[in-house]
Amino acid sequence: MLAFHIIAGTIVFISGIGALTFSKGGKLHRVTGNVFFFALLLMAGSAAFLADDPTIAFSSIYFASTAWVVILKPEKTIGIFEALAFLAISLICTRYFYIAFTSEPGFMTTMFTIFGGVAFIAALLDLTMIIRGGVSGSHRIARHLWRMCYAMLGAVLSFVAITSDKWSAYIPENLPIYLMIIIMFYWLIKVLFTKWFVNAQHAIGKNDSLFKLSRKKA
Repeated sequence: MLAFHIIAGTIVFISGIGALTFSKGGKLHRVTGNVFFFALLLMAGSAAFLADDPTIAFSSIYFASTAWVVILKPEKTIGIFEALAFLAISLICTRYFYIAFTSEPGFMTTMFTIFGGVAFIAALLDLTMIIRGGVSGSHRIARHLWRMCYAMLGAVLSFVAITSDKWSAYIPENLPIYLMIIIMFYWLIKVLFTKWFVNAQHAIGKNDSLFKLSRKKA
């Protein structure tokens, strides 16, 4: 099972880098994004089997799944999946804070408090989306983007924790983590606060599935 986990994790990294690199909405982006999603499900599923506490693994599955589904479904659409996802992240959030508040003060307490805070934000966003009947436009893309990046960040954290003692002394062990966070916020700002989304719709065209689903409902 450990070998399976490592192979799946390797595919996650390769496909994740590809999805971040290739033109957003293009064929290569969609292909590598789909490979990333399914590989992450396998990696997180095996991690849940191997770990004493599967909370982090379940969290990764939640973030990747909600990011993937929001692109597959037409905008302003919700259903049973969204309700179940909200329930799942609410339970995950509760578990994170329980671990943080019942553990001895230290690094793990801080880490689970941060994880719980992000899970709480995700739960609030899910509830807001359900109340409003879905999400659309640039906010739909932003939901997809930050959740996929956060799922990738979880894989990066795991990679750093396992391999950092084997790195050169000249390479900061947290460098990949900082880079992933910077990339996530860079794209969030670009999607939400610039004309990127409008320009991307015109550049990609009506035949691209990334935006075609939203046009069907419009």
